[in-house]
Amino acid sequence: MTATLKDVKREGGQMNSDNPVTSSHRKGAGATGRPKWWFRRARTGATLAACLYVIVWSALLGSFADNLTIGQEVLMVIAIIVSGALIWAAVRALILQQRFLARQESMEALEESRAFARILMDNLPAAIWLKTLDHRYQAANLMWAQYNPARPTWNDNSLSHLLGHTDRELYEPERATEFEQTDNTVIATGRRWERDYDEIHGDSHIKLHVVKMPVFDIRGSVASVVGIGFDITEMRRNELELKKSREQLDAFLNRSSEHICMVSLDRHIILANARLCEFLGVPAPSLAGRDVVDVIEPADRSRGVAFFDRLLLGGPESLEVFDVQNVSGSVRQVEVSGALVRTEGSPDMVVIIGRDITGRKSSHVAN
Repeated sequence: MTATLKDVKREGGQMNSDNPVTSSHRKGAGATGRPKWWFRRARTGATLAACLYVIVWSALLGSFADNLTIGQEVLMVIAIIVSGALIWAAVRALILQQRFLARQESMEALEESRAFARILMDNLPAAIWLKTLDHRYQAANLMWAQYNPARPTWNDNSLSHLLGHTDRELYEPERATEFEQTDNTVIATGRRWERDYDEIHGDSHIKLHVVKMPVFDIRGSVASVVGIGFDITEMRRNELELKKSREQLDAFLNRSSEHICMVSLDRHIILANARLCEFLGVPAPSLAGRDVVDVIEPADRSRGVAFFDRLLLGGPESLEVFDVQNVSGSVRQVEVSGALVRTEGSPDMVVIIGRDITGRKSSHVAN
């Protein structure tokens, strides 16, 4: 039976005393009964010695002392010395008991701290390992054992059997050489190293992002190398899906016959499609960051500002027609519509769509 994180939480950060694994540490040396037996006998002896000490001194100081012989007086002195020695031993025993209890509490706290750290390591969503300078695995968590790419001939992949071995004992020669070279790079430079790995784990294909960092001793020298492996399979899959969606969006925007742009809430253009860039005769990098109202003819810019402010309110907005100068220098009438787009996890923006309606019957909406 092993301690779990539930035991720690239930005890408010302390290990569960009902758990036999942790309670054995809590009992410590006192579980044998020997230190407690010795302290109990010492206190009893001290009590008897104190009583004897009082009786002897009372006899010596009272009228009974006049009737004592030399031999009796010697015995009384010996009794006093023995009583004093017993009292000293009892006081010493009490001091030792306090030291023992303090040491026992420190050992319990240390064991609880180690167990808590062990539980945290085993529950972290990352593979963690610690290697010595001779490439021997010194410590690791359960996820490292689970994702460990040991050679097929290695029958037991449990954590206890994997620790204590070197790269050349666990892995194929090519992989072991690569791991040793990256460790040596970290040791020589004293800097972190990272890389993505593709691994076949059972029937699944996973991608790990591995980071190796040096661990320094008190003299500032590299004493060991710690490695952390993150399972980034899902993250990379989401990145590919996002990239695919972005490519589809770019393809739609660039093939559209409409003039489309995405504008920040302060009216600066974030993105413009190829159709709008061709119409204005301005490359996309130069158009990004410009005030969207600046592309309108000066006479219509006040209406453009009012139109954009109404879009920020988020309600439905009727079409507007503005005069815009195109790449050839001629002024064209562009019918514009827009909408405020709110997305979770990213800033709000305004999408504006325009179409050239020059030659058609159009009407301008007054302020």
